[in-house]
Amino acid sequence: MNSENPISYKDWVGYAQIMAQIGFVSSTFFGFLLIYLTMFGVTRSFGSYKNFLILFPAVGVFFATVEVVLYPNVYSHNAGYIYYSTARPFGLEKESVTKLMALYAGVFASTVSILAIQFLYRYWAIFHTTNLIYFKGLRFFIWVFYAVSSGILYAVGLFYFERIDDYAIKYLEKDMIEKYGVDFSEIAGQAQVAYDENGSLRWWNLCNTINNTAILFFHFSVITYCTIRMCIEMEAKIQLLSRSLRTLHRQFFKTLVLQIVTPTVTLFFPISVIIYLPLFDMEIDLPTGVLLCAFTLYPALDSTIVMFVVKDYRMAIKNSFRNWLDKIYQFLRPADSHNSADPTSTGHSGQPLAVLRYPPL
Repeated sequence: MNSENPISYKDWVGYAQIMAQIGFVSSTFFGFLLIYLTMFGVTRSFGSYKNFLILFPAVGVFFATVEVVLYPNVYSHNAGYIYYSTARPFGLEKESVTKLMALYAGVFASTVSILAIQFLYRYWAIFHTTNLIYFKGLRFFIWVFYAVSSGILYAVGLFYFERIDDYAIKYLEKDMIEKYGVDFSEIAGQAQVAYDENGSLRWWNLCNTINNTAILFFHFSVITYCTIRMCIEMEAKIQLLSRSLRTLHRQFFKTLVLQIVTPTVTLFFPISVIIYLPLFDMEIDLPTGVLLCAFTLYPALDSTIVMFVVKDYRMAIKNSFRNWLDKIYQFLRPADSHNSADPTSTGHSGQPLAVLRYPPL
């Protein structure tokens, strides 16, 4: 690399912020659409699973909101990385923004935790139906508490084990100025340097890597185990159920399969690259903050998967769209058409006029 003309990563920061804004808009739209359809559009009862269909997109919207407020970024350099933000939302001090950065990471961990709980629910719904009692009524909040606790453990570990110290500043400061044009006095966040100047492991920083690994590996193991068991044994189990329930279980299983592929690509792979790359101590400079873009898009992708795969949601979207068209048509009809008919009048076929005007979807 030519030290006289260092590569600038400022453009990458701009791209990441644009993606964060796209992720926020898409996650908010599809998230609230899924919540609306779950509460008011879908007529079938999903039992306690309905709570997850509301909770998960709500957490996703919150996650995307925090992202667009903080605009977090990551820079990986040799045996270290820095997870930072130069934003000062609502006029907050640097220490407060540092805590919000840890909160953002904690919401990420809670998202992974809720996803694992969803897989466990679907697994029990097929193989251990008596265990579903633990999701009913107020017992559901036990799982909410568990997901929040996972997020707190993740956030606290990041906040305390990766506080920016003098060695991290010395290790990263020059490259941060050259690549991003920012000084450490402007930065709020956390940093890790895996090795000291003698090549020894910096265990205090690595305690966060161990903490992250334990939380993510446990939940990913739950997801993988439940998926494999359902792949192998689900068809035999659901033959005892009614045809409609068999169809529903298959639809939710397809949803979960997509929900394991999607977070693997958008959540687990990017975070693995960020937290494990320093251990290899390679001579690299990477704007790994672009990988956070995948985090932002995940909530929207997850909501879209549910609405696309589960037939009840597709039908609810069509019915809602027809109702909205009908209301728009009734509102825009010429005034003289109201003289001889009630606003809710129908055509010769007995269907609403908007349905007659617009062909079936």
